[in-house]
Amino acid sequence: MKLTALSNEELLEGLHTLVRQGKVLLARLLSYLAEVEERRLDLQSACSSLFDFCVRRLGMSDDEACRRVAASRIARRFPLALNMLERGDLHLTALLLLRDYLTQDNHEELLRAAAGKTKGQVQELLATYFPRPDVPSLMGRLPDAAAQPATGTSGRAAKTTRVEPLSPERYKVQFTASSELKAKLEYALDLMRHANPDGDLSIVVERALDLLVVELEKRRLGKTSRPATKAPRNETRSGYVTRATRREVFERDGGQCTFVDESGRRCECRSFLELDHIAARARGGTDEATNLQVRCRSHNRLAAERDFGRAYIDEKRSGRRPSHLKTQCAPNLPIHPRQRGYESATALRALTYLGFKESQARHALNVVEERMAGSAPCLESVVHATLSLLT
Repeated sequence: MKLTALSNEELLEGLHTLVRQGKVLLARLLSYLAEVEERRLDLQSACSSLFDFCVRRLGMSDDEACRRVAASRIARRFPLALNMLERGDLHLTALLLLRDYLTQDNHEELLRAAAGKTKGQVQELLATYFPRPDVPSLMGRLPDAAAQPATGTSGRAAKTTRVEPLSPERYKVQFTASSELKAKLEYALDLMRHANPDGDLSIVVERALDLLVVELEKRRLGKTSRPATKAPRNETRSGYVTRATRREVFERDGGQCTFVDESGRRCECRSFLELDHIAARARGGTDEATNLQVRCRSHNRLAAERDFGRAYIDEKRSGRRPSHLKTQCAPNLPIHPRQRGYESATALRALTYLGFKESQARHALNVVEERMAGSAPCLESVVHATLSLLT
């Protein structure tokens, strides 16, 4: 089957069908494994255990076999779990998280409470039902084998941060710190001993984050305790979203991506947020709040692809000059607004890199663009003409 021949609706419908079938097959697989173990067929197959049978006879990976063997044993004890897996009310990870807490007395309540929840939400649920004491604040050296962060196939360091709920409103936070960060934490602890005599690291981190959040909200969201009555001179230039406007848009949209799908579901992302022009700036869109909306990075790119085409955005993000903009100096060719914006931005970066003030370079660029209106000059011509005005 060629998936490219399917419409968007057919592709999504087929995907949902496969997921539903996968859940049914998983439940059936667990039932089969439980029955194989009950009949001792794993041992009769010259395997030492059901795990060994899954790895050597069924070709599963160690992790895959371990998870499915554990789930099959839970499902054998609590058939309700198997039914919920088959219906899609419960996923395998949630079932395994509940494994050590399920009993004949509480399994119905716990399983139904975990229905439809993510891994993190199930961990929160368990912290509510089975709260654990706080962990002590400490800093210690990692063993030599663990001192070097592991890397994945991408070459980047593996994730070393973990947030684990202990009880309602209490969490265990664990991360790996550099020697520089350790020294800063110890120095901050020493400075705060009068207010934090026990040396609780969480107090230091919380105070530091209070200051960091204020700084980031000011920079990213335009928040301030004393809003200016009028925009500063450098914020009134064309192509610049003022802090007041940024603040207004983020407050209006609730600090969350505003993308809504055809079913009315809104994107829940609150990280990597950006301002998206409803009417693209390259097509005459303004920088006013009515023409701006909060989008996550992915949905902002999706909007750009719809406006300008996926190939154009891919080339621009790769750092290559878009192929359809690689024109030779030709004085009488029509110029597209998107090309003008690309040339101007690139030229401005080059001029500021050479040491010219941005305001001077932008003014000179505007003069050059007016002189070259209606033509499609190459980037070199734009920069050369602008330099002649600045020098």
